[in-house]
Amino acid sequence: MLSEISTSENAPDRAGLSPVSVGPRGTVFFWVTTDARYCSAFYGGTASALTCSTTPDDRISPTPKLERLHEGDLYSARGAYGLIIAADRETIRSLSCGDKRLVVRKVRVIEAGDATRTIYGVELDTWTAGVLRAEVVRADGRHREILPLAASANDVPAGGSWQVCA
Repeated sequence: MLSEISTSENAPDRAGLSPVSVGPRGTVFFWVTTDARYCSAFYGGTASALTCSTTPDDRISPTPKLERLHEGDLYSARGAYGLIIAADRETIRSLSCGDKRLVVRKVRVIEAGDATRTIYGVELDTWTAGVLRAEVVRADGRHREILPLAASANDVPAGGSWQVCA
């Protein structure tokens, strides 16, 4: 799969592939294509999956902002659920699901002019809905933000094994 990526329209730019997650299931990679689209891939030897945006992702927000780029079971090599997050003009200091502090891994820093976008990876033990709470650092100090997940607490099926972050 990796050799196919390197010669396809989704080939990485000069920065190459950045590992997001390495674990028993396989490895998750993130990269930017030569035409500025973001891609992620899961590679597990006998299974693989690839996701790329269809339009360039090179516009960094003029104001500080957190954004979910990719989310779901394909973005975790250790847990059941993973996220790839972009932080424009700020740095994630901590991220939590309710009272549980999450491990946040810095994947890549993308610079464009005077702006910086940092890409992070986060893994959770189970399918997750609700919101994550973040403490971020900006040029003017520390701030708190909420990052909504793709599924809200209302979307969780009754009797399911989802965790809900509030």
